[in-house]
Amino acid sequence: MASSKLTPVCDDYALPALVTFASLVQQARFTKRVGLARSKFQVPVPEVTGDQGFVRVFRAHQNSVEFFPLALSTLWLSSVYFNPVAASAAGAVYLIGRQRYFDGYEKDAQERMGGFRLSVNALLVLLAMSGAGVTAALLRRYADLDLPALLSDLAAKVVKRG
Repeated sequence: MASSKLTPVCDDYALPALVTFASLVQQARFTKRVGLARSKFQVPVPEVTGDQGFVRVFRAHQNSVEFFPLALSTLWLSSVYFNPVAASAAGAVYLIGRQRYFDGYEKDAQERMGGFRLSVNALLVLLAMSGAGVTAALLRRYADLDLPALLSDLAAKVVKRG
């Protein structure tokens, strides 16, 4: 039987793929919790109102679904154009924040804010890495300017002077 090997390019993105997989599992678990809350609080489909316990779980899930495309997009853009390890670390922090958000919201609406802030800050880091990476790639491609090398040279000169 012939062995199949992943290409080196695929190997470079194993960490963001793992974070993506974890985020899919997390979304599936959040969806299941909505179903369980429907049963517990006897809220029939397609209703989205009812007992506050159900509404909190439903809103936590809905908010997570709303942020999901932004999280995945910035994870992959920053992985490809910035650094897959740094992007994966920020993505993992996002997932931790999202879990804290969901768990807090399920208990009491006011307890969601710590997790919300953590996840939004992780998204801002991913967004910054995405923007920096794409900008550097565009400058390299269309202006023949290697911004990271230029910044590294500048930093070396500053350190040398100091």
